[in-house]
Amino acid sequence: MTIKEFENKYWYMSELKAFAKSLKIPVDSKIRKDQLEALIIQFLKTETVNQKNRFRSKSRDRDILNNHTYVENFSNKKETWEFIQSEMDKQVPGLKPKSGAKYWLNRWIENKLSHGEKITYDDVICKYIRLNQTEGRLPQIPSCKFNNFISDYLANEKNATREDALDAWTKLKDMKIKKDYITWKKNKNT
Repeated sequence: MTIKEFENKYWYMSELKAFAKSLKIPVDSKIRKDQLEALIIQFLKTETVNQKNRFRSKSRDRDILNNHTYVENFSNKKETWEFIQSEMDKQVPGLKPKSGAKYWLNRWIENKLSHGEKITYDDVICKYIRLNQTEGRLPQIPSCKFNNFISDYLANEKNATREDALDAWTKLKDMKIKKDYITWKKNKNT
């Protein structure tokens, strides 16, 4: 399979895991869809697998939540987000979380930790504030092809309904093209 063929197919997570297994790519049960897609693409390019994004420390103890604690085992749990939101409210009262801000904060934390950088929870809170103060929309989440397509379709198609968007998605899913609104728009009549 070529990279283009891989990218032009819509994969469910179960299909990705089965495909990775057939390629003998070890899959962690907590791997995200975008991470697994990146591993498969890397394998298709190089026939090797680099899983360097193992950023958790050996200890599984949760971090103590205070501004000066170094992030070692970031937990995406309710208590962590309540702490981050509470600290953000102290610094910028009334600032509302933007759609996608948690996702992009998590990717920022992963990137910093996977490169061996030391960050504190204060750094995390400051980054979260910057994300939420960004003008306009944050970038779309790359692995959410379905959600991104539906939101772009509804935003751009005149008088579109969710049913119309779902129908268009079903057709796009079967096409051997990139799974996004712009590509669908260019190819919808072919």
